[in-house]
Amino acid sequence: MTYLDTDVLDELLEILGDEDLRSITDSFVEQLGHQLTALDTQLEQTNFAEIARIAHSLKGGAGNLGAIALSETAAALERHAREGDADMTSSVMTTLPELARQTVAELSERGYASAES
Repeated sequence: MTYLDTDVLDELLEILGDEDLRSITDSFVEQLGHQLTALDTQLEQTNFAEIARIAHSLKGGAGNLGAIALSETAAALERHAREGDADMTSSVMTTLPELARQTVAELSERGYASAES
C-alpha cells in the first residue's frame, strides 16, 4: 500500500527544491507527533470539539503534502468527532498512530523527509 501521492510531492519538489521541501516535511512530521499526543489527550477527556479541530488541521496538512491515506483518515476522525460518535472516534483513533508511522516511513524512504528520528 502506498500512503503518498508522489505526484503532489514531486510537484512540490520541483517548485520548492529539495531543501525547502525537506524542511516542510520535517516540520510536518514533528507537528504530527504533537497532534497524535494531543488527540490521545483529548480522547481521554472526551473533548470532541478539540479532536475535530486537531483532526481538521491534520487533514489539511497531510493533504497538502500528498499524504492521502492520513488525510482521509483524519477527515473521518473529524467527521465522527463533530457527530459526537464516541465509538467511531475511538475506532479511527486506534488506526491513526500506525498509519502516521507508515506515512512518515514512506516520506523518509522516498527521500522527501529526513530519516525518522
